[in-house]
Amino acid sequence: MTTHVRPPDTAESARDRGRYLVASGVALWGAQLGVAAVPLTAVASLSADARGTALLSATVAVPFMLLGLPVGAWLDRVRRRPVMITADVVRAVTLATVPIAEWLGSLTFLLLWVVVLVNGVATVFFDLGTQSHLKDLVPADRLVRTNGRLATLTQTALICAPPLAGWVAGVLTPSAVLAATAVGYAWSAVWLSRLRTPEPVRPADAPRQRLLADIRDGVRFVRRQPVLLAVLGAGCLVNFGSAAFTAVLPVRALVDLGWSESQLGTYLGAGGIGGLLGAVTANKVAGRFGAGRSVFVIGLLVAPAAAVLPLTGDPVPGHVAAAAWALIIYKIGFDAVVMMSFRQAVTPSALLGRVNGTMRVLFTAAVAVGAATAGTVATAADNRAALIVASAALGLVWVPIALSPLRRMSTLDGAR
Repeated sequence: MTTHVRPPDTAESARDRGRYLVASGVALWGAQLGVAAVPLTAVASLSADARGTALLSATVAVPFMLLGLPVGAWLDRVRRRPVMITADVVRAVTLATVPIAEWLGSLTFLLLWVVVLVNGVATVFFDLGTQSHLKDLVPADRLVRTNGRLATLTQTALICAPPLAGWVAGVLTPSAVLAATAVGYAWSAVWLSRLRTPEPVRPADAPRQRLLADIRDGVRFVRRQPVLLAVLGAGCLVNFGSAAFTAVLPVRALVDLGWSESQLGTYLGAGGIGGLLGAVTANKVAGRFGAGRSVFVIGLLVAPAAAVLPLTGDPVPGHVAAAAWALIIYKIGFDAVVMMSFRQAVTPSALLGRVNGTMRVLFTAAVAVGAATAGTVATAADNRAALIVASAALGLVWVPIALSPLRRMSTLDGAR
């Protein structure tokens, strides 16, 4: 294994942590803006239907499914910073081709699909590198705090970037959002290149087991840990449901209901407010009512809101449906903070990278299956039927928690 020496807590290391958080934050926001802007581009510029937007959503997930495990293990053996910088540059260049092609009148669905695929591959390397490289920059006594800041950036991007993308797409164009995303990736690469803390060097004579054995250790730990299985089950339901919902929603809103991109952005923005409230209140609520218990109870209370989502616009007014969406995303934002804490609490540090890789592959597989299922159901029946499937998954997120030890845990200490 790589010899790891914690960096000293100096002024320069503190500046490096700031640079790292800026780079990661810009990249995370860029990724989520792109995820939202790509289907909007497909619908607005290429008149794509639900099958097309579902294909694009599923394509985002495929690279993580195929590459997440080997890339995660490989990144434990190499310098991560150059890999992350290269991934940023690749994403910036490929995304820039979309607005350029649209400006030249040569944008096609095939080009958009290739861009999504290449960006997905680069994102595998960047995201898993981000999770691993943090330990190279942060002293032990500041790791939890810095991880919390990175998690906050991640959840803020997941929650707020989609509505922002919808609003900007309505004011300008969806491809303009992709152009801004490309600039963001380039900016992230610049900040990463400014890091001065040296990466640890793996001794040439250090023993190394086969890559497959490293992967197997992480998978085996997840399979045998009941808390992780509950986190995995709930996360897969969230990812399946949210991917299915967001794959069909642009077509349902813009085509079936005749909404504008700005109206869609406002709808998604309600979810952004709910998600931010969930992330901000998670620690206080979990501390007062118990971490596992609060995840279970809030899931039960919010589940009925999922039934409203397929009725958005007809017969349920948009503002009422937006409030239901805000409740759903409140739950997702709340879980993102608490469930990540449970995951870290039960996983030994030496296995955390491989466990994260394993979980990320399965979470991403749920995204791909959700998007593909939505496209299939929308084609076979209609867009509302696809939203019903998505809402059913979102309404059942509490079930894996109810069937696990998490439901009775009041503190993270009980998870160890």
